[in-house]
Amino acid sequence: MNAVAPVRPLAASLDLVAEEIAELVELGDRVQCVISRLAAAAPRDAITLVDAQVSDLLSQRLAGLTAFVRALAEAERSADYAEIEAAVRALTLAEQARRLAGGAAARPLDPVDPVTFWD
Repeated sequence: MNAVAPVRPLAASLDLVAEEIAELVELGDRVQCVISRLAAAAPRDAITLVDAQVSDLLSQRLAGLTAFVRALAEAERSADYAEIEAAVRALTLAEQARRLAGGAAARPLDPVDPVTFWD
């Protein structure tokens, strides 16, 4: 016997995706707290501290995806299918907005001295 998947509007599915990503943000924030506590207890090593900040970037990017998907759901509800700009405007990270808008890959930045939370 084949199970039939429930049929739901696209906006409702996008809302569920946004909720799932929002939960991942919360988990990422918890991981970030653990990393911060461990880093604070360890000897000061700039490379390790910079690497630890990746958890913050992960949370920021996931939060951006949450906003993006929620804006897409809202556009779907309003039948404004082509209005991707509103979804991109919901993003707070410029690099993520550029990628999701279909922009070209950014040129890597020249290395600079790391700046950490503890500076």
